[in-house]
Parts: sequence; C-alpha cells; structure tokens
Amino acid sequence: MRIGFSLHFSYAFVSVFLFFLSHGQSQPLRVPNHYSVEVGGFASSSAQTPFWLRANQYGIVPNESPLLTGRLGIYSEYDSVKRANPRWRGSSFDVGYGLNIVGNNTQQGNTFPLLEAYVKVRRGIFEGYIGRRREKFGLADSTLSTGSYAWSGNALPVPKIQLSIPVFTPIGFTKGFVALQGTFAHGLLDASGYIRNTMLHQKSLYLRFGRETSTVRLYGGFNHQVVWGGQATDPAGIPGVIPAGGKLPSSLIDYFYVVTGVNKGRTDTTKYTFFDRTNRVGNHLGSIDVALELDLVRHTLYMYRQSIFEDGSLAALINIADGLNGLRIRRNDPNALVRDILFEFLNTTSQGGSQFIIEDPLLRGKDTYFNHQQYRDGWAYRQHTIGTPFIPPALGPNGEYPYGTFTVNNRVTVMHVGLAGSLPVRGSALTAPIGYQAKLSFSNNLGTYDVPYVPARNQFSGYVSVVAPLSLLGGLQLTGSLAVDNGTLYQDGIGTFLSLRKVWRSTSTL
Repeated sequence: MRIGFSLHFSYAFVSVFLFFLSHGQSQPLRVPNHYSVEVGGFASSSAQTPFWLRANQYGIVPNESPLLTGRLGIYSEYDSVKRANPRWRGSSFDVGYGLNIVGNNTQQGNTFPLLEAYVKVRRGIFEGYIGRRREKFGLADSTLSTGSYAWSGNALPVPKIQLSIPVFTPIGFTKGFVALQGTFAHGLLDASGYIRNTMLHQKSLYLRFGRETSTVRLYGGFNHQVVWGGQATDPAGIPGVIPAGGKLPSSLIDYFYVVTGVNKGRTDTTKYTFFDRTNRVGNHLGSIDVALELDLVRHTLYMYRQSIFEDGSLAALINIADGLNGLRIRRNDPNALVRDILFEFLNTTSQGGSQFIIEDPLLRGKDTYFNHQQYRDGWAYRQHTIGTPFIPPALGPNGEYPYGTFTVNNRVTVMHVGLAGSLPVRGSALTAPIGYQAKLSFSNNLGTYDVPYVPARNQFSGYVSVVAPLSLLGGLQLTGSLAVDNGTLYQDGIGTFLSLRKVWRSTSTL
C-alpha cells in the first residue's frame, strides 16, 4: 500500500536521526541561540498584491492585499567552530533546529502558515534533517534571480526527510580541485487536490572544478524531482490515464522506477495504465545546470545556464532553446554602492515544438511545463508554483483550477535585471549602511500551445527594497519595499511593505 510504504520509508529515515541523536550526547544540547520577531503590513492600490512582493517568498504572502503580518523565528544553529569547518570529524554529532511561524490577517480572514519546523543533524561533511525548511536548488543567483526553474523558493517548503552534503566539499584524491554537493530526499505533498496524499522524490548532485582560491571555477550538475503515488478523488479513474480504483503506482518497485527514471518493465495492465507504460511512473522534472565563475580580484563574474527537462525533449535536444540564463557581476566589497548587477533571460516557449508524436523522439514536444495528465494539481505545493513564479497557477475565485489544469501560461520569455548594494547614509540612528535591492522584469506571455493568448500578454513588474539597521531598542531592522505591476497579465497597481524586525542572538547551551 502507498501509505504503508511511505510510513516505512519515513521510519527508516527517522531511525537514522534517532541513531544520530543517541550517539551525540557527548555534546550539550543547544538552547535556541537565534530569536527573531517581525511585524509589518502590506498595502496596494489594487486588490492584488504586486508580483514581486509575493513571488519567491516561500508562499507566506497572500495574493490579496491589504494585509498585516507577524513572524516569529526560533533557531538553534550548529556550534560556530564546527560550522566554520565543513570537514570537521569530531567524535560526536552536532544538532540544530528551527521554527518559524507566520500570521497573516487579510480581508478574507486569518492564516498561520508554518514556514519552518525542522531538526537537523550534522557529522563531518554530512547533514540530515526532518521537517520543513527553506531551500533553493540550482546554479543561479540566490537573491536577485527570478528564481531557479525547478525549485525557486516560491512555495511553502515541502516537509521532507533529507540526507545531504550541504556545501561544496573537496574530494580528497583530487587535492581539492574537485568538490561535490548533493541531496537525497523523500517528501510528502498535499493530502488534498485531484490526486491526494502524493509523495515527492528529490535528489541533486553538483560538482565544482577548481579550488575556492582558483581564478576560474566551473560548476555542473542536476536536480531531479518526482511527484508520485497518491489516490485520485474519483475512484472510477480515467481509462488509459488513472487506473480503476484511483490508486497510482506506489510500491517498492515503483520507487525504483521513480528514482532511476527507468520507463521499461511495467507489463501489469491491472496496475499500470497505458499512460504509465508509455511514460514514466510519476511526474518528473528538473534542470541540468552549468556555471562559470571568474575571480577578477576586484570583481567576480558568475555565469549560469539551467536547461529544462520534463518530458524527454532535452534528451533529443528539441527543447534546448528553453532555460534560464544568467550573468552576475559582483564587486568584492560588501559596502559598495552597487555590489551586484544581475542580468537574466528565461525562455520556456519552445517545449520541443507544438507536436507530440510519441513514436518520433524529434516530434515528442508540447511539454506543457508544470502540467501533467495524471497529477493535475501541477508542479505546486499548497497551490503555489514550486518552480519559477513566471509560470503561475490558474486559480479560480474559490481556489480551484477552472481550466482543469494547473497553469494556462507556461510559454513565457522574461528579461530581468537585478541590483543590490549599500547606501552610504550617515546618522546616529543607524548602526550600518542601508542595504537595497531592485528587480525589474519584463515578461511576454503566450499561454500554452493548446490555448494560446491572442494577443500575447506583456507584463512589467518592478521592485525596490531598503533595509535600515537602527540603533533603537538595542537594534532594529526597518524594511521598506515598493512594487509595481503594469501590463495585461496582472492587475495594474502599486504596493508597499513596511516592517520592523528584532533579532536576538546568544551562545548559551543546556
């Protein structure tokens, strides 16, 4: 049974954590050493929160405006000495945890999304965690980007059990020239939706060629996500797509198919539909990434490319035009007036072409990114796109998908510019320079191959934010943001966000 396998699979990972904890008693359990409290409010000239105030915010900013928000964070980080040395190999484990709760008040009511709740364990180069934790996957800029194609930080974190090498770690026999980073995870997706109680398989592997002190560093790797298992709400199923009874494949052998992507060997017609036998078990997607970093002493250049795979088109190179391309120029001075300049171009319009003929690999197009015939809730969690926010959900007034599919706009091009730096403002109330960010995005939205936008919808979304560190009350952080939407995809409007944040840090232990 799916539930039985999922529970046994989860128990195996939990047992690893219990083993870690039981063998880590020579080190003191750290009490929380990082607290944060933030209160703020959003306002907009329209009923919709502007795009860049809500996109890539881990799903905690509602689409509706105005609203009030409060955020409480409690964290216990690893020991600072061990954290500074990723190759630490002490005789015990290091344990940390985090909790972050958000409360939102809107005209539609109150919501309390649990942003983070996790326990993490580390020994040497390895880390494991269980729970919900903020993450991004892919070789892209982490702050100014439109967001990595497959996992951008746009949705509420998915609860997972994950084992990883979290930072690039040199491989010994290469004398530090080659380093690796990777993850392997099992997660649980929504218990509601068209297919209920779905599971997530996720893995990633990245290599770095060049030492941290090298002038040239090359990166390459992939991330792979699969939505699988679950039970259809209609037990009658759909002939050829969802089996009678509505239960999708979720046995141990199916997990092998999910992890490896093997699409052969499924001959049981009572268990596997025509769709399962001619495709893969589950909804597979991800990106293959490459990047180049050049250290020019005063500046660092970082160039990256994410190529999209979802329906096999990338293997035949028929959707090679699609992907995320970026160039970041960084001045190696944290207080520079302009520290980071980012240029990005996202294209998802090819999708391997407008035809899908399964017998011909060169005509197996119409990938319709983030949609799926079985998993009609799409590549989403709690109705938020997990991947790039420029492929948005098509939600009705009651949170439903009125078109019977997740998105009706997955053929887009985006030109994007990001800026970040510090303003040399002086004043007795400030404890450091004021930091700022700016994002300017222009998108051309074509809809889908089956239902195109005629004419195409153009959209401009802009954003600027400043963070002022104040000396009041022992140190406060004042954040002010302004965003604007103008075009034919979203409501025209100007929105603001203003908040005060207080952080306490300590080094005490139990």
